[in-house]
Amino acid sequence: MKLKYFNDKHDFKGNMDKMDSKLLGMLDALRAEYGFPIQLTSSYRSPDHPIEAAKREPGEHAHGCAVDIVCIGGEATLRLVKAALKIGFLRIGVSRKKNFVHLGIGYPGAPKMTMWTY
Repeated sequence: MKLKYFNDKHDFKGNMDKMDSKLLGMLDALRAEYGFPIQLTSSYRSPDHPIEAAKREPGEHAHGCAVDIVCIGGEATLRLVKAALKIGFLRIGVSRKKNFVHLGIGYPGAPKMTMWTY
């Protein structure tokens, strides 16, 4: 899948083929709606990745169904979350301490719609 705003090597560390195509399309649409560059800090994570391995079951990142985006400041965070909701993201986590927003599309067994803070 060819994306307008993101590329495999830089943004997905060579793991774009492990990402859900629906999420990729939504991510490109999000960048267009948001209107500012988006820097990913996390996309696909192997179930063996320390963050995933510490969980009872691997989460959205291990299913290729989530990304974490650098987002500094309340205004930028609000704009990003507002754009994400408009595009259709319904699983959103916000970390003000570590300056990122998690956006996901879910996986089998996960709640379809949820929001949380870190």
